Amino acid sequence: MIKPENPFVLSGYFGEEYFCDRKSETERIIEHASNGTNTTLMSIRRMGKTGLIHHVLDLMEKKKSFKSIYLDIYATQNLAEMTNQLAGAVLITFTEKHTVGRKFMEWIKSLRPVISIDPITGNPQVSIEFKETIEYEKTLGGIFRFLDAQGQHIFLAIDEFQQILNYPEQNVEALIRTNIQPLKHVRMLFSGSNQHLLTEMFHSGKRPFYQSSQTLKLGAITNEAYTEFIRSKYTQSKRSISDEAIDFVLDYTRSHTYYTQKLMNRIFSTGIKKVVAEQARLVSHSLLLETEHVFYQYRQLLTSAQWQMLRAIAREGKLYQPHSKEFNGKYRLGQTSVITRSIDALMTKEMIFQETDDRGTYYQVYDCFLSRWLEVR
Repeated sequence: MIKPENPFVLSGYFGEEYFCDRKSETERIIEHASNGTNTTLMSIRRMGKTGLIHHVLDLMEKKKSFKSIYLDIYATQNLAEMTNQLAGAVLITFTEKHTVGRKFMEWIKSLRPVISIDPITGNPQVSIEFKETIEYEKTLGGIFRFLDAQGQHIFLAIDEFQQILNYPEQNVEALIRTNIQPLKHVRMLFSGSNQHLLTEMFHSGKRPFYQSSQTLKLGAITNEAYTEFIRSKYTQSKRSISDEAIDFVLDYTRSHTYYTQKLMNRIFSTGIKKVVAEQARLVSHSLLLETEHVFYQYRQLLTSAQWQMLRAIAREGKLYQPHSKEFNGKYRLGQTSVITRSIDALMTKEMIFQETDDRGTYYQVYDCFLSRWLEVR
Protein backbone atom coordinates (compact mmCIF):
# COMPACT_ATOMS: atom_id res chain seq x y z
CA MET A 1 0.00 0.00 0.00
CA ILE A 2 1.37 3.43 -1.01
CA LYS A 3 2.06 5.68 1.98
CA PRO A 4 0.60 9.20 1.88
CA GLU A 5 3.00 12.14 1.92
CA ASN A 6 0.78 13.86 4.47
CA PRO A 7 -0.01 11.63 7.48
CA PHE A 8 -3.34 13.38 8.12
CA VAL A 9 -5.30 11.76 5.29
CA LEU A 10 -8.65 13.18 4.19
CA SER A 11 -9.98 10.30 2.09
CA GLY A 12 -9.22 6.65 1.52
CA TYR A 13 -7.75 4.13 3.92
CA PHE A 14 -3.98 3.77 4.10
CA GLY A 15 -3.67 1.21 6.85
CA GLU A 16 -3.62 1.08 10.63
CA GLU A 17 -0.63 3.44 10.86
CA TYR A 18 -2.71 6.38 9.61
CA PHE A 19 -5.89 5.49 11.48
CA CYS A 20 -6.58 7.15 14.81
CA ASP A 21 -7.94 5.11 17.73
CA ARG A 22 -11.47 3.58 17.47
CA LYS A 23 -10.09 0.53 19.29
CA SER A 24 -13.22 -0.24 21.30
CA GLU A 25 -15.54 0.27 18.32
CA THR A 26 -13.34 -1.95 16.15
CA GLU A 27 -13.31 -4.69 18.77
CA ARG A 28 -17.08 -4.57 19.20
CA ILE A 29 -17.82 -4.87 15.49
CA ILE A 30 -15.43 -7.80 15.08
CA GLU A 31 -16.78 -9.41 18.24
CA HIS A 32 -20.35 -9.09 16.95
CA ALA A 33 -19.43 -10.67 13.62
CA SER A 34 -17.46 -13.47 15.28
CA ASN A 35 -20.45 -14.29 17.48
CA GLY A 36 -22.90 -14.35 14.59
CA THR A 37 -24.43 -10.93 15.25
CA ASN A 38 -25.04 -8.16 12.71
CA THR A 39 -24.14 -4.54 13.54
CA THR A 40 -25.79 -1.21 12.82
CA LEU A 41 -23.23 1.61 12.84
CA MET A 42 -24.51 5.17 12.92
CA SER A 43 -23.01 8.62 13.33
CA ILE A 44 -23.37 12.15 12.09
CA ARG A 45 -21.63 12.86 8.78
CA ARG A 46 -17.84 13.07 8.56
CA MET A 47 -17.22 11.51 11.96
CA GLY A 48 -15.02 8.80 10.41
CA LYS A 49 -17.65 6.11 9.96
CA THR A 50 -16.50 4.92 6.53
CA GLY A 51 -12.86 4.99 7.63
CA LEU A 52 -13.75 2.77 10.58
CA ILE A 53 -15.52 0.31 8.27
CA HIS A 54 -12.46 0.00 6.03
CA HIS A 55 -10.25 -0.36 9.10
CA VAL A 56 -12.38 -3.26 10.33
CA LEU A 57 -12.42 -4.88 6.88
CA ASP A 58 -8.64 -4.57 6.66
CA LEU A 59 -8.10 -6.22 10.05
CA MET A 60 -10.51 -9.02 9.19
CA GLU A 61 -8.66 -9.70 5.96
CA LYS A 62 -5.28 -9.73 7.73
CA LYS A 63 -6.54 -12.14 10.37
CA LYS A 64 -8.21 -14.21 7.64
CA SER A 65 -11.27 -14.49 9.86
CA PHE A 66 -13.64 -13.11 7.22
CA LYS A 67 -13.65 -12.27 3.54
CA SER A 68 -14.86 -8.69 3.47
CA ILE A 69 -17.15 -6.96 1.00
CA TYR A 70 -17.82 -3.21 1.05
CA LEU A 71 -20.87 -1.72 -0.62
CA ASP A 72 -21.71 2.01 -0.67
CA ILE A 73 -25.30 2.52 -1.86
CA TYR A 74 -25.51 6.28 -1.27
CA ALA A 75 -25.67 7.01 -5.01
CA THR A 76 -28.13 4.23 -5.87
CA GLN A 77 -31.65 5.23 -6.82
CA ASN A 78 -33.47 1.91 -6.97
CA LEU A 79 -33.29 -1.81 -6.34
CA ALA A 80 -31.75 -2.48 -9.77
CA GLU A 81 -28.80 -0.19 -9.06
CA MET A 82 -28.27 -1.72 -5.63
CA THR A 83 -28.28 -5.22 -7.12
CA ASN A 84 -25.71 -4.22 -9.73
CA GLN A 85 -23.57 -2.51 -7.09
CA LEU A 86 -23.61 -5.63 -4.93
CA ALA A 87 -22.61 -7.84 -7.88
CA GLY A 88 -19.72 -5.48 -8.63
CA ALA A 89 -18.63 -5.44 -4.99
CA VAL A 90 -18.52 -9.26 -4.96
CA LEU A 91 -16.27 -9.23 -8.04
CA ILE A 92 -13.95 -6.70 -6.39
CA THR A 93 -13.51 -9.00 -3.40
CA PHE A 94 -13.48 -12.30 -5.29
CA THR A 95 -11.56 -11.80 -8.52
CA GLU A 96 -11.50 -14.42 -11.27
CA LYS A 97 -8.18 -15.61 -9.85
CA HIS A 98 -10.13 -16.71 -6.79
CA THR A 99 -12.18 -19.94 -6.86
CA VAL A 100 -15.25 -18.13 -5.52
CA GLY A 101 -14.76 -15.40 -8.12
CA ARG A 102 -14.77 -17.93 -10.95
CA LYS A 103 -17.88 -19.58 -9.54
CA PHE A 104 -19.61 -16.22 -9.25
CA MET A 105 -18.74 -15.32 -12.85
CA GLU A 106 -20.22 -18.62 -14.03
CA TRP A 107 -23.35 -18.03 -11.96
CA ILE A 108 -23.88 -14.47 -13.09
CA LYS A 109 -23.26 -15.19 -16.79
CA SER A 110 -26.72 -16.74 -17.01
CA LEU A 111 -28.12 -13.26 -16.33
CA ARG A 112 -26.26 -11.85 -19.35
CA PRO A 113 -24.60 -8.96 -17.54
CA VAL A 114 -22.51 -6.22 -19.10
CA ILE A 115 -19.22 -6.14 -17.21
CA SER A 116 -16.93 -3.16 -17.66
CA ILE A 117 -13.98 -1.60 -15.86
CA ASP A 118 -14.22 1.73 -14.08
CA PRO A 119 -11.58 3.91 -15.79
CA ILE A 120 -10.82 5.75 -12.53
CA THR A 121 -10.72 2.97 -9.93
CA GLY A 122 -9.99 0.01 -12.20
CA ASN A 123 -12.74 -1.94 -10.43
CA PRO A 124 -15.27 -4.08 -12.30
CA GLN A 125 -18.75 -2.69 -12.85
CA VAL A 126 -21.77 -4.90 -13.42
CA SER A 127 -24.91 -3.96 -15.31
CA ILE A 128 -27.80 -6.42 -15.36
CA GLU A 129 -31.00 -5.32 -17.07
CA PHE A 130 -34.44 -6.82 -16.49
CA LYS A 131 -37.87 -5.58 -17.46
CA GLU A 132 -39.56 -6.67 -14.24
CA THR A 133 -38.64 -5.65 -10.68
CA ILE A 134 -39.22 -9.17 -9.46
CA GLU A 135 -36.20 -10.32 -11.48
CA TYR A 136 -33.97 -7.94 -9.52
CA GLU A 137 -35.51 -9.22 -6.30
CA LYS A 138 -34.66 -12.80 -7.30
CA THR A 139 -31.13 -11.80 -8.35
CA LEU A 140 -30.45 -9.95 -5.09
CA GLY A 141 -31.61 -12.96 -3.12
CA GLY A 142 -29.53 -15.20 -5.36
CA ILE A 143 -26.36 -13.22 -4.63
CA PHE A 144 -26.92 -13.51 -0.88
CA ARG A 145 -27.52 -17.27 -1.16
CA PHE A 146 -24.46 -17.68 -3.39
CA LEU A 147 -22.23 -15.99 -0.82
CA ASP A 148 -23.64 -18.07 2.00
CA ALA A 149 -23.04 -21.29 0.08
CA GLN A 150 -19.28 -20.78 -0.29
CA GLY A 151 -18.41 -22.37 3.02
CA GLN A 152 -16.44 -19.44 4.44
CA HIS A 153 -17.20 -16.52 6.72
CA ILE A 154 -18.09 -13.37 4.80
CA PHE A 155 -18.54 -9.89 6.23
CA LEU A 156 -20.71 -7.57 4.11
CA ALA A 157 -20.74 -3.88 5.00
CA ILE A 158 -23.47 -1.75 3.40
CA ASP A 159 -22.74 1.95 3.81
CA GLU A 160 -25.53 4.59 3.83
CA PHE A 161 -28.07 1.82 4.25
CA GLN A 162 -30.94 4.24 4.86
CA GLN A 163 -30.83 5.03 1.12
CA ILE A 164 -33.10 2.03 0.48
CA LEU A 165 -35.94 4.10 1.96
CA ASN A 166 -35.73 6.36 -1.11
CA TYR A 167 -36.16 3.53 -3.60
CA PRO A 168 -39.43 3.60 -5.59
CA GLU A 169 -39.99 -0.12 -5.06
CA GLN A 170 -42.21 -1.15 -2.18
CA ASN A 171 -41.08 -3.25 0.80
CA VAL A 172 -37.33 -3.19 0.06
CA GLU A 173 -36.67 -3.39 3.80
CA ALA A 174 -38.72 -6.56 4.07
CA LEU A 175 -37.11 -8.00 0.95
CA ILE A 176 -33.55 -7.58 2.26
CA ARG A 177 -34.48 -8.73 5.77
CA THR A 178 -36.10 -11.87 4.37
CA ASN A 179 -33.02 -12.67 2.29
CA ILE A 180 -30.41 -12.20 5.02
CA GLN A 181 -32.32 -13.80 7.88
CA PRO A 182 -31.47 -17.42 6.93
CA LEU A 183 -27.80 -16.72 6.15
CA LYS A 184 -25.40 -18.84 8.22
CA HIS A 185 -21.99 -17.65 7.05
CA VAL A 186 -22.61 -14.01 6.09
CA ARG A 187 -22.50 -11.32 8.74
CA MET A 188 -23.78 -7.83 8.00
CA LEU A 189 -22.86 -4.30 8.97
CA PHE A 190 -25.44 -1.63 8.16
CA SER A 191 -24.14 1.92 8.47
CA GLY A 192 -25.47 5.38 7.81
CA SER A 193 -25.34 9.05 8.70
CA ASN A 194 -29.07 9.65 9.08
CA GLN A 195 -29.41 8.58 12.68
CA HIS A 196 -33.12 9.29 12.87
CA LEU A 197 -33.99 7.01 9.95
CA LEU A 198 -31.66 4.22 11.06
CA THR A 199 -33.03 4.33 14.59
CA GLU A 200 -36.55 4.03 13.21
CA MET A 201 -35.55 1.16 10.90
CA PHE A 202 -33.84 -0.95 13.57
CA HIS A 203 -35.70 -0.01 16.76
CA SER A 204 -39.34 0.31 15.73
CA GLY A 205 -41.38 -2.82 16.38
CA LYS A 206 -43.30 -2.16 13.16
CA ARG A 207 -40.24 -2.43 10.89
CA PRO A 208 -38.70 -5.58 9.33
CA PHE A 209 -35.22 -4.98 10.81
CA TYR A 210 -36.51 -4.56 14.37
CA GLN A 211 -33.89 -5.86 16.85
CA SER A 212 -32.03 -7.70 14.07
CA SER A 213 -28.64 -6.21 14.93
CA GLN A 214 -26.55 -4.58 17.64
CA THR A 215 -26.44 -0.79 17.38
CA LEU A 216 -23.15 1.07 17.70
CA LYS A 217 -23.17 4.86 17.77
CA LEU A 218 -19.96 6.58 16.74
CA GLY A 219 -19.00 9.72 18.62
CA ALA A 220 -15.93 11.93 18.56
CA ILE A 221 -12.48 10.50 19.23
CA THR A 222 -11.24 11.45 22.70
CA ASN A 223 -8.86 14.40 22.94
CA GLU A 224 -6.31 12.16 24.66
CA ALA A 225 -6.26 9.68 21.78
CA TYR A 226 -6.18 12.38 19.11
CA THR A 227 -3.39 14.26 20.94
CA GLU A 228 -1.26 11.12 21.02
CA PHE A 229 -1.96 10.45 17.34
CA ILE A 230 -1.07 13.99 16.22
CA ARG A 231 2.06 14.13 18.32
CA SER A 232 3.25 10.73 17.04
CA LYS A 233 2.86 11.77 13.41
CA TYR A 234 4.97 14.86 13.99
CA THR A 235 7.60 12.86 15.85
CA GLN A 236 7.79 10.30 13.03
CA SER A 237 8.28 13.17 10.56
CA LYS A 238 11.04 14.67 12.77
CA ARG A 239 8.96 17.73 13.51
CA SER A 240 7.20 19.01 16.61
CA ILE A 241 3.88 20.58 17.54
CA SER A 242 3.16 22.21 20.89
CA ASP A 243 0.49 20.99 23.28
CA GLU A 244 -1.16 24.40 23.00
CA ALA A 245 -1.39 24.05 19.21
CA ILE A 246 -2.98 20.59 19.51
CA ASP A 247 -5.42 21.85 22.15
CA PHE A 248 -6.40 24.71 19.84
CA VAL A 249 -7.01 22.36 16.90
CA LEU A 250 -9.15 19.91 18.88
CA ASP A 251 -11.18 22.69 20.47
CA TYR A 252 -11.62 24.48 17.14
CA THR A 253 -12.77 21.34 15.33
CA ARG A 254 -14.61 19.86 18.34
CA SER A 255 -12.54 16.72 17.71
CA HIS A 256 -14.87 16.02 14.79
CA THR A 257 -12.80 13.62 12.67
CA TYR A 258 -13.05 15.21 9.22
CA TYR A 259 -12.46 18.78 10.39
CA THR A 260 -9.60 17.76 12.66
CA GLN A 261 -7.95 15.88 9.81
CA LYS A 262 -8.58 18.80 7.43
CA LEU A 263 -7.00 21.39 9.70
CA MET A 264 -4.08 19.15 10.67
CA ASN A 265 -3.50 18.25 7.02
CA ARG A 266 -3.22 21.93 6.17
CA ILE A 267 -0.98 22.72 9.15
CA PHE A 268 1.33 19.82 8.26
CA SER A 269 1.46 20.90 4.61
CA THR A 270 2.95 24.28 5.60
CA GLY A 271 6.21 22.46 6.29
CA ILE A 272 6.70 24.29 9.61
CA LYS A 273 9.15 22.29 11.71
CA LYS A 274 7.98 23.53 15.12
CA VAL A 275 4.28 24.37 15.17
CA VAL A 276 2.94 26.65 17.90
CA ALA A 277 -0.62 27.71 18.68
CA GLU A 278 -0.48 31.03 16.83
CA GLN A 279 0.53 29.29 13.60
CA ALA A 280 -2.38 26.86 13.99
CA ARG A 281 -4.74 29.83 14.42
CA LEU A 282 -3.43 31.49 11.26
CA VAL A 283 -3.96 28.31 9.25
CA SER A 284 -7.51 27.94 10.57
CA HIS A 285 -8.24 31.51 9.58
CA SER A 286 -6.91 30.98 6.06
CA LEU A 287 -9.10 27.89 5.68
CA LEU A 288 -12.19 29.93 6.50
CA LEU A 289 -11.23 32.66 4.05
CA GLU A 290 -10.80 30.10 1.28
CA THR A 291 -14.28 28.68 1.91
CA GLU A 292 -16.01 32.00 2.56
CA HIS A 293 -17.56 32.18 -0.92
CA VAL A 294 -19.30 28.86 -0.26
CA PHE A 295 -20.62 30.09 3.06
CA TYR A 296 -22.10 33.16 1.39
CA GLN A 297 -23.84 30.89 -1.11
CA TYR A 298 -25.48 29.06 1.79
CA ARG A 299 -26.97 32.38 2.81
CA GLN A 300 -28.65 32.70 -0.58
CA LEU A 301 -30.29 29.30 -0.13
CA LEU A 302 -31.88 30.16 3.21
CA THR A 303 -34.60 32.57 4.23
CA SER A 304 -33.64 35.47 6.47
CA ALA A 305 -35.19 33.74 9.49
CA GLN A 306 -33.33 30.48 8.77
CA TRP A 307 -30.02 32.30 8.36
CA GLN A 308 -30.49 34.19 11.62
CA MET A 309 -31.32 30.92 13.38
CA LEU A 310 -28.26 29.21 11.90
CA ARG A 311 -26.02 32.04 13.08
CA ALA A 312 -27.59 32.00 16.54
CA ILE A 313 -27.01 28.24 16.90
CA ALA A 314 -23.39 28.67 15.77
CA ARG A 315 -22.79 31.35 18.39
CA GLU A 316 -24.34 29.21 21.09
CA GLY A 317 -22.16 26.25 20.12
CA LYS A 318 -24.80 23.88 21.45
CA LEU A 319 -28.39 25.04 21.64
CA TYR A 320 -30.35 23.20 24.34
CA GLN A 321 -33.46 25.34 24.69
CA PRO A 322 -34.45 26.94 21.36
CA HIS A 323 -37.76 28.21 22.69
CA SER A 324 -36.48 29.82 25.87
CA LYS A 325 -37.11 33.51 26.44
CA GLU A 326 -33.42 34.03 27.12
CA PHE A 327 -32.36 32.60 23.74
CA ASN A 328 -35.06 34.44 21.79
CA GLY A 329 -34.36 37.71 23.56
CA LYS A 330 -30.64 37.39 22.95
CA TYR A 331 -30.99 36.95 19.17
CA ARG A 332 -34.47 38.45 18.51
CA LEU A 333 -35.67 35.54 16.39
CA GLY A 334 -39.39 36.27 16.54
CA GLN A 335 -42.36 34.12 17.42
CA THR A 336 -42.11 30.53 18.62
CA SER A 337 -43.68 29.29 15.38
CA VAL A 338 -40.95 31.04 13.34
CA ILE A 339 -38.24 29.44 15.46
CA THR A 340 -39.81 26.01 15.05
CA ARG A 341 -40.14 26.35 11.27
CA SER A 342 -36.56 27.60 10.95
CA ILE A 343 -35.17 24.69 12.96
CA ASP A 344 -37.23 22.17 10.98
CA ALA A 345 -36.01 23.67 7.70
CA LEU A 346 -32.36 23.66 8.80
CA MET A 347 -32.69 20.04 9.93
CA THR A 348 -34.21 19.05 6.60
CA LYS A 349 -31.43 20.83 4.70
CA GLU A 350 -28.90 19.11 7.01
CA MET A 351 -27.42 22.45 8.04
CA ILE A 352 -27.84 21.48 11.70
CA PHE A 353 -28.19 18.20 13.57
CA GLN A 354 -29.73 17.08 16.83
CA GLU A 355 -27.73 15.20 19.44
CA THR A 356 -27.91 14.33 23.14
CA ASP A 357 -25.33 14.58 25.91
CA ASP A 358 -25.43 14.56 29.71
CA ARG A 359 -27.12 17.97 29.71
CA GLY A 360 -29.90 16.93 27.37
CA THR A 361 -30.83 17.28 23.70
CA TYR A 362 -29.20 20.05 21.70
CA TYR A 363 -28.86 21.44 18.18
CA GLN A 364 -25.51 22.18 16.55
CA VAL A 365 -24.34 23.41 13.15
CA TYR A 366 -23.27 20.44 11.02
CA ASP A 367 -20.29 22.05 9.27
CA CYS A 368 -17.75 22.90 11.96
CA PHE A 369 -15.90 25.44 9.79
CA LEU A 370 -19.18 27.14 8.83
CA SER A 371 -20.03 27.30 12.52
CA ARG A 372 -16.71 28.98 13.35
CA TRP A 373 -17.18 31.45 10.50
CA LEU A 374 -20.70 32.33 11.67
CA GLU A 375 -19.46 33.02 15.17
CA VAL A 376 -17.76 36.20 13.95
CA ARG A 377 -20.17 37.19 11.15
